[in-house]
Amino acid sequence: MLSVSNISKSFDHRTVLNNITFHVEVGETVILMGKNGAGKSTLLRIIARIMACDKGEILFQNNDLLKGSPLVRQKLLYVGHASAMYTILSAIENLQLALTLRGTPVEISRIQDQLNYYGLTNQSNDPISIYSQGMLQRLKLAYASLASWQLLLIDEPFSGLDTEGIALVNKSLHRWKKLGKSMMIVLHNQSRAEELGDRILRIKKGLIA
Repeated sequence: MLSVSNISKSFDHRTVLNNITFHVEVGETVILMGKNGAGKSTLLRIIARIMACDKGEILFQNNDLLKGSPLVRQKLLYVGHASAMYTILSAIENLQLALTLRGTPVEISRIQDQLNYYGLTNQSNDPISIYSQGMLQRLKLAYASLASWQLLLIDEPFSGLDTEGIALVNKSLHRWKKLGKSMMIVLHNQSRAEELGDRILRIKKGLIA
């Protein structure tokens, strides 16, 4: 599914990732853990091609992610800290746009169903500029539920959520696991990582410990 080989990244001559190498198999959930600043988010952003690395190779479904066509990333979905959506647009408009850009538009009824599931029905036509952090997190999860992907890269999906939101995220991640989807998840909670992950990779001093 995913093969990461010798990925390195430095900022201002400070090494954050040092020859990181690992694989993600089909249907596997891999958890990334480590202290703040260890490079977990940086690694996900490099795999998603949002950030360049200094050296290394990444293969996704036997295609070169770093040098290949953008179409190579079509079945890969990155959900990071930022919403990566337009604040002047509503939740419905943002999801319609994002799914269309991915080449997988869906019926508005499906979008409304997911917004309802994640508790955003009452604000679905409001500009997302008024959304709280927790609401934006729910919106990103609705997007992940609608998008067609085979590998999900998701950074701290429980961040900013209340008890109900945490339960929704947990249910979604377990559902995707049962569907045989592959995931890489950045987490800080050990018990949650053990519950969700098939493997846990800990990044320490630029290396996988």
